[in-house]
Amino acid sequence: MSETVENLNKVIEDLKSDLDKGLVGAGLWNAKDGQQIAQYQGRAKAAALFNEVTRVLYKTLSGAAFPGLGNFYLIHLDNENVVIVVISGNYQLGALVDLSKTSMGILMSVALPNVQENLNKATAKLPK
Repeated sequence: MSETVENLNKVIEDLKSDLDKGLVGAGLWNAKDGQQIAQYQGRAKAAALFNEVTRVLYKTLSGAAFPGLGNFYLIHLDNENVVIVVISGNYQLGALVDLSKTSMGILMSVALPNVQENLNKATAKLPK
């Protein structure tokens, strides 16, 4: 396994460690083509579709004259689940989180800062 793939998989492993049973699944993909390049119980279809959601969010915010999209967004789902998408340049990580098995505090105060830092480090030397 290449060092790059190991580094990307480690981002997801660290997220699993932070969220424990609260992490239902996660995928990491290149925003240029929406292709998943690392995953934990992830779905390639979800990566491609959330890549499109991010693209539409950028366009919508710009068209509405809102400030640009930051480095993550969160979607609250039914059944105490959330999807969080973290953006690092041309790479994105999406995670499905069960809030009945972890807390919003752990997600936002521990897991999110850690995944942002780890993803930025892991993708810093990858093609843009």
